[in-house]
Amino acid sequence: MKKSVIIGVVASAIVTVFSITAAGAEKADKITMDKVPAAVKEAVKKYASEAEIKGIEDSDVDGTKVIEFDIEKNGKASEIAFRPDGRLFSTEEEVALADLPEAVQKTIATLSQDAKAGTPEKVVQEGKTTYEIVIEKDGKKIEYTISHKGKIKDKEELGKD
Repeated sequence: MKKSVIIGVVASAIVTVFSITAAGAEKADKITMDKVPAAVKEAVKKYASEAEIKGIEDSDVDGTKVIEFDIEKNGKASEIAFRPDGRLFSTEEEVALADLPEAVQKTIATLSQDAKAGTPEKVVQEGKTTYEIVIEKDGKKIEYTISHKGKIKDKEELGKD
């Protein structure tokens, strides 16, 4: 009797963990400009004038439906995302380490000791700014999200499904 109760509890926990993991995942499908809502097309024209669109995805970010654009302007790659009604959701762009706030630079220096750090990115999502960096150590790649005060807000191991 005890054995079947324990097995039931373990099975329930596994299903719960899987459901939580699946719910937090970002879902994205590549699309073409003819599938982009008119309001988003107008917003992209205003925001990314003179930029080359490299890719478009219809995405769900933590329950928010967005259209993401990979763009390149003056040789610099970035990403912008809009809600279907044309409101800006987020921007993401590579930045030089020296251009980051001092607290963020210190956190990255600590994280990258004896490791390889990628190019940092500045992310502005619905008015809140964070910074992301991928650190590779011992064959593992981990993406860190860091606040402007240098506090680690999130970390995610990349390449693990």
